Amino acid sequence: MRRTDSILKALDIDTDRYPVLSVVGGGGKTSLIFRIMEELTAVGKKVLITTTTHMAYEPDRPFAEDGDIISIKHNLEEHGYTIAAALDREKCKISALSEEKMKEITALADVILIEADGAKRYPLKVPASWEPVIWGQTDLVIAVAGLDAVGEPICKVCHRSNRVADFLGKEAEEKVTEEDIVRVVLSTEALRKCVYGREYRVLLNKADIPGKSQAAESIADRLEEQGIHAAWGSLREKEYYICGKSETERKRAAQMPSKRVKLALIMLAAGNSRRFGSNKLMYEVDGVPMYQRTLRLLQKAAERIPDSRIVVVTQPQYSEIIDIVKETGAEVLFNPKPERGIASSMQIGLEIAKDADACLFTVSDQPWLTAETIIALYDAFQSENKGMACTVWGEKTGNPCIFSKKYYRKLMEITGDKGGKQIIKRYPEDVTYLKISDEREQQDVDVPL
Repeated sequence: MRRTDSILKALDIDTDRYPVLSVVGGGGKTSLIFRIMEELTAVGKKVLITTTTHMAYEPDRPFAEDGDIISIKHNLEEHGYTIAAALDREKCKISALSEEKMKEITALADVILIEADGAKRYPLKVPASWEPVIWGQTDLVIAVAGLDAVGEPICKVCHRSNRVADFLGKEAEEKVTEEDIVRVVLSTEALRKCVYGREYRVLLNKADIPGKSQAAESIADRLEEQGIHAAWGSLREKEYYICGKSETERKRAAQMPSKRVKLALIMLAAGNSRRFGSNKLMYEVDGVPMYQRTLRLLQKAAERIPDSRIVVVTQPQYSEIIDIVKETGAEVLFNPKPERGIASSMQIGLEIAKDADACLFTVSDQPWLTAETIIALYDAFQSENKGMACTVWGEKTGNPCIFSKKYYRKLMEITGDKGGKQIIKRYPEDVTYLKISDEREQQDVDVPL
């Protein structure tokens, strides 16, 4: 265990690499943002603070209403930082700027700090369907969890306590445990929601409360085992701790291969479109052929997933698809007998990608699937350490699906058009299920719209 009075050191924040930071989770987010700001301005950085939800308005702090450019420049020159947001004077609250304004003001500061979540000062929460609101340009997400929640009833210390209880599978009167904090912090349905492929840090706040420091260290150790950098301490006392490693150990660890899962993104595009009446891969949705929509979102996802590769399995006669795919740099494989079903295309893709730690399979006729869902599915698969992952809407599972190497042999044995769902149904206890927010993402287009 090592102690520091620098929150930047405790959370291992390099703002040259990660200049846009979003803060989510329980109470303490605003205090954390101002602690980070103080350390950055002390070394000459210009800092802009804003929100994508709501924050309390503090009239004594430098403020640029509606992101006024002149006010921002003046405040940055005069104070080294400024808050920029819309203002509701009656409620004494500030709120989000437009996307256009955010893009306009980003270049004015060295670092952008964003409060992207609300918790009404409760130490712990599980976000609602519309939360958190993480700006697309965010480089690093910091989650805050209050240690004053440990040992207390869920109904007393959690924002939207019924939601937290449902997530944990508990009654609202039951107490929050250390393991509960770990689950909330790690899950892509809780504080890790919408992080996708971004850097992620965790602050366990209020460790100065008597009896909480030991719980903090235990939680941080378990998070570090999952590859999550965590710090604990007190924002009020400006005292922080991190799991202890010597400089030599840290350098050695930095030289070791990444623990990130090496993923193959396999796009299945070899169907005969019998029900559609023509090659549905070429059918345009919003002016873009369906196969290109899928290819583009895989490219976007691959940019966020380290050590990933894209493989497309198609038919030899689909010359236009082949040419476009090759232009992107993705690998092209041919299924000479697509009538054998989707399982045959999966096996062709798997054969060339069998050196990957896991394979993600997606079909080409789900035009409303998003790259964010693919990234979230990968993050959930990585963090929950199970052998498979798939999307779920209600009780309906669907594509895309991820299979770890342990299931490759079983995938090579399946037949027909049910694909990997045969294995998912056989081993449900080894599946991570990602709940999607829009049912259309799972929708196949089998007939012209």
